[in-house]
Amino acid sequence: MFRICITFLLLLLVITACDNDEKGIEMDIVETGCMNAWGDYYEGTSDYKHAVTAYLEDNNIVVYSVSKLNYFSGPVCEACYCPTGNLIVIRINEKDVAKAEQLGFHLVVNGQNNIPLKD
Repeated sequence: MFRICITFLLLLLVITACDNDEKGIEMDIVETGCMNAWGDYYEGTSDYKHAVTAYLEDNNIVVYSVSKLNYFSGPVCEACYCPTGNLIVIRINEKDVAKAEQLGFHLVVNGQNNIPLKD
């Protein structure tokens, strides 16, 4: 019984100690009214996570997660090019950072998102 407990504890330690880069690197981009590069990827749905993931994967970027962060909820400009008050936040593989930067995403450094300054 003692050996079984020790074996189980060792197995548990090995499983929890593995780091497979699932956390990834966090990056963000300002969402606009309708000029987002992933706009063609909605495929009949309003699921931004699916659209952003498909867009990034189409650009050979490994995506771990996609989320939306609201940084401004006041009245916003409704023109196509205007920010919506949301950031699209992604977690990607570290090797894909340069590709994401070319697409307009910015690194999140020390947990500080790239919230645009209000004029």
